[in-house]
Amino acid sequence: MRDFLFSLSLISFLLFLSPQIAHGVEVSAQGINKRQALNNALRQAVEMSLGTNLQSNTLVENFQIVRQQILTHTRGFVSSYKILKEDSTAQGMFNITIDATIDEQNIEDSATALATLMKMASHPRVLVAAQDDDFDAISSLSDEFRILSEAVETTLRDDFRFQILDSEAIRLQDRNTYRFTDRKNNLKRAKKSGADFIIFVELLKGQKAPYTLRLESVDVANGRSIDKRETDFAMTDWTRDTQNDRNAIILQAREHIYGPSAQIGATLVDVLQKEVYDDGQDYRISFQRFDPKLIEFLATDLTNLNGYVRHKVTYQKKNALSLSYWSLLKPGALNTEISALLHNRDIPFDFKVRNRQLTYRFNDPMFE
Repeated sequence: MRDFLFSLSLISFLLFLSPQIAHGVEVSAQGINKRQALNNALRQAVEMSLGTNLQSNTLVENFQIVRQQILTHTRGFVSSYKILKEDSTAQGMFNITIDATIDEQNIEDSATALATLMKMASHPRVLVAAQDDDFDAISSLSDEFRILSEAVETTLRDDFRFQILDSEAIRLQDRNTYRFTDRKNNLKRAKKSGADFIIFVELLKGQKAPYTLRLESVDVANGRSIDKRETDFAMTDWTRDTQNDRNAIILQAREHIYGPSAQIGATLVDVLQKEVYDDGQDYRISFQRFDPKLIEFLATDLTNLNGYVRHKVTYQKKNALSLSYWSLLKPGALNTEISALLHNRDIPFDFKVRNRQLTYRFNDPMFE
């Protein structure tokens, strides 16, 4: 989350990159077989293009993360290579020497994309919402219940530097200003507000203890539950008056809310870092009414896009293709990559991007 240090290191990194688009480097490597030796050689070639003489003060943690991510996807930065020499040792190891052409512009663009993703990972848009869907839940419609929501917001804003959306302002700007307390309507409101995640806060009459405080984080794009934390607590101060009883319960829950709030935040950080540096973000991409030959082309060439991690075809027929697609790019950048593929083939199309759902439809000029 040290954005300032990362920005400095990224600038230094980009300054050291050559302005050339590509250049050849000759490297030698060893492996237990030809494949491993070749992969090691390609990795060394890319690493050399990153700059072996970088100043040591630029090798801060965030720069190393960018460097490691690029080296993990070595083949995506090698335009071509030629094997110059290969042989085996008496110990059974395999030696190889190659001349590799490195796409430095691709490296620079990818580093910039990673910088954007790191910033997004540090500052997700989060909406905190009260919920009382459970039969044993205490009503969350009261103004007093905002104490709990605000406590979660404070923790995520101050300790984790998340971008916390103003739930009351969003409610008042909505066409329906009702203070929803159910999951479905709060998720709809979160999507309209552009939130990446929603945190539900719920207070229940407990089974093991008098009361239970429950927090749950949900991915707004797909409604997937990410983490759920429950804390049981007993009352230490309350009265017989029903209204005061409820307020006392809320105040008592407030004393227990920091722990689960921090745990929810830590899990979100882990998820975001994994999306950025490992698995990538999960997209749903569909192509409709395209030529069958183009469908075959897309099924293979989508794997060559910048930021590609992996994919799984979920539906394919003569003129349609749907797939789950994991990418390190943000939705806008991924759409730019896919659109460029289609434009290069002079294919007219319409597209729609909504969160992490990207839809492309052939636009037949005969029917305009």
